Amino acid sequence: MRRLIMLIMGFCMTAVAFAQEKSDITVQVTEISDEGKGQVVFMLWDNEEGFPSERNKAYKIGKVNDFGNSASFTFKGIPQGTYAVSVHQDKDKDGEMKTNFIGIPREPVGASNLTSMGKPKFQKCKFSTNGSEEKINIKFIVAN
Repeated sequence: MRRLIMLIMGFCMTAVAFAQEKSDITVQVTEISDEGKGQVVFMLWDNEEGFPSERNKAYKIGKVNDFGNSASFTFKGIPQGTYAVSVHQDKDKDGEMKTNFIGIPREPVGASNLTSMGKPKFQKCKFSTNGSEEKINIKFIVAN
């Protein structure tokens, strides 16, 4: 009986050691000038490949179709780790971010920790989760 109890305790301790804390990451974007036009696309990235705009390489994607001058989306149950967020307003809902001939976005864009114009880099935009709820605030940047 004692061996059985020790075996069960060992199994439980191993399970706890391998259990990973999960976070909810809520992203709010503000300063949306074309209120309600198109959709706001939220992309969560777990590495730099494709960041910030190649949707098919994003870790998770969320979309909001009903919004005013701000919009928010929550990525639920995200394992602890390092992530970055990019957001854009897909005004015509075609699934692509419009850019000019040299690649500058023609639709409003933003990213975590981004404070100025220029292509965001994953290394600058990244943040870490720790098992609690994370709140990320992003202001849209519009280049015309």
